[in-house]
This record gives sequence, structure tokens and C-alpha cells, in this order.
Amino acid sequence: MSSTIWIWKQISGLAARYNDVVYARPMISHSHEFLVYFGGDIQDLQENMVKCVEKKKYIEWSLDNTANILSYNFPKYHVFVVCPSRTSNVFSCFDNFVKCSDYGIPTFSSTFNALENLQELVKSFCTKLNTLDVNQDTAIYTPDKVNLTLMAFSKGCVVLNQFLYEFQYYQSQLISDTSMINFINNIKSIWWLDGGHGGYKDTWVTDRNVLESLAKLKIDVHVHVTPYQIQDTSRPWISMEESCFYNTLQSLNVPIQRIVHFENKPRSVIMHFNILKIIKET
Repeated sequence: MSSTIWIWKQISGLAARYNDVVYARPMISHSHEFLVYFGGDIQDLQENMVKCVEKKKYIEWSLDNTANILSYNFPKYHVFVVCPSRTSNVFSCFDNFVKCSDYGIPTFSSTFNALENLQELVKSFCTKLNTLDVNQDTAIYTPDKVNLTLMAFSKGCVVLNQFLYEFQYYQSQLISDTSMINFINNIKSIWWLDGGHGGYKDTWVTDRNVLESLAKLKIDVHVHVTPYQIQDTSRPWISMEESCFYNTLQSLNVPIQRIVHFENKPRSVIMHFNILKIIKET
């Protein structure tokens, strides 16, 4: 089943940070559930993937098709797929959300303003929806009335990790940023899907102090992984970090779901991508 999608170019976020976004509308009217997705390496707009030899064979997982998949599996949600601000060959780089190397390897910081960029994007999403004539949907969308689900796959998980460092920053301020605190409180769930990147550390957040800040928010956490990442013997830190992330959040009584998919099957990149097809609204 295919949803109608829109490709929005250069949607304004914070200051000079502009983002291309693929939008798929929900299957029901008057929904105020927003799902914001950040994709992995290789994933790009279909129009770009067909021009690239390395990406072309994975066109099933284009950002356009991913928006359709998520819309089908999460029918109550407005789906917003945020495109990487830069691609380097097959590598996705989310420079608008986290400081990245040439290949998208992150350096995390508590003051990169990724959450502020997301906040401004959500405002822009609401403005677009209020002017989009879809089946006479008369709902009025305002940022304070939406429930946010954040989701990332593979490389895109670096964006979610950056958000965690900023949660800690905003909680530590002597004078609260009321607007940002209210925005953060609208985040109801976060989904990490088989996180990974080309660096030698920081695939998953393991700093207990940072994870304690997440725990205070009572956000539902979903972790879905496959052997492609957690059984990669050439990158053993992925499994160790993911275990630390999960076990620490469990010890902090975070509402967390963890599922290992394709556990007894040979590792492959197709297995990795197929996680996108099997996750569903809970």
C-alpha cells in the first residue's frame, strides 16, 4: 500500500540550517502524531539514488520509499523523513544536527542546538500542513499540540544521540528555557534502529549522567537491532556499547523495549535494511 508523499525542499530550521524533507500523511484525519525519521548511509531521495551506481541497487530503501513504509506501519502518524544535509559518496552527514566528519562520523556536544533546529523544523512542518489542502483536513497544527516520535536508522542514530547530550544540557541550566523544556516534553517516544557509523566509538551513548537525563523525561524508548551491527566482529564496540545503553536505561527504570531481529540468520546489509519493514506502531 502506498501513501501520497510530498518532497519539500529547503525547509527552514534554525538560522541558516535548511533541510529537505519527505512527508507522508497519516491514514486518519486530524492526527496530531508526528514521526520524525533520520535515515542511514546509502539512503537518499530516489531521484539521487538512480544516478549513483553504489546506491542504485538499494533503491527499495530510498527515503521516498521509506516514508511510504513508515506511513503504512504507523498509520496514525504524519511521517517526516529528514534528508541528510550532505552526502559524501554513500555516507549520510547530518551536519544540521551534529558536528560530523567528512564521512558523517559524529563529535557530540551539549550545545550544538540540534534540539532547537528540530523545534524550528516542527514549526515549519505545522505551517506546511496548515496550508496543505488534503481531503479537506480542517485540523489546525501548532507545535505545542503535537506528540513527537523520533526515529532513526543506522547512521541516523547519531542525531538521536546528540539529542541526549542536549537533554542533559537543558536540564542543567539554572534558568530554564521554558520554550525548549515544553518542546522536549512533547517527545513521547524515541526509536533506535540498528544504530551504527564508521567511527571507532560512540555508536551508542554510554555516559550514565547523560542517560540519567533521558530517564527523567519518562520517554518510551525502543531499541531494535540485528546481527548486522551487534554481531560485527570487526566492530566489537557496537555490541558492548549497545548492551551498556540498554542495561543502564533498564537500571534507571526507563520504559524500554529491546528486540533483536533475524537473530539466527546470516549477517547481511539486506537484513539491516529489512528492520524498517518489520517495526510497527505499538
